[in-house]
Amino acid sequence: MTINPPDSAGLSRRDFIRFGLISGALVSSGASLALLTGCSRDMSAADGFLHLRDNDLALLRPLTPILLAGAFTPSEEKIEYALQQMDKLLHSASQGARAELFKLLDAMHLPPMRWYLTGTWRAFDKQAPEQLRDTVQQWSERDNGLARLSLRAINQPLVWAWYLTEEGVRHTGYPGTPQKVATV
Repeated sequence: MTINPPDSAGLSRRDFIRFGLISGALVSSGASLALLTGCSRDMSAADGFLHLRDNDLALLRPLTPILLAGAFTPSEEKIEYALQQMDKLLHSASQGARAELFKLLDAMHLPPMRWYLTGTWRAFDKQAPEQLRDTVQQWSERDNGLARLSLRAINQPLVWAWYLTEEGVRHTGYPGTPQKVATV
């Protein structure tokens, strides 16, 4: 007596082999695309930064005023200061956490990945501030959980770093640690 496995997957042997060949070709072309687009570029930090690279800064500079909207009046100096603070915060993070953030930032430079996560093919530095604001709004409302997670992965370190600055603390209205602690 032979028992035939249920055909729940709906894949024949031939379909499975075809799927494997197509998947292998996609992975190979993705690796080639990464080489051609610069994802495997130099990992050295930008001038004046400990970890953030030039391509990361090109991505984060236009996003910073949008992600920190209301926390400060945007100017070139404040944007650079916020990114410097984010860089310092990343320095205190684990190497693995930094590596994952850099993978995400590298992926955001690829138009298909940027479209999948944010809904736009256009690079952030090529968008007008109003367009970028709409892009971030759509990004935060996407049904794709990975898209929302990627926005949070970029937004949280930047916001945390800003609110650790003196100006950021003043903006929150939080008076700081109590001067006197009541004892019972």
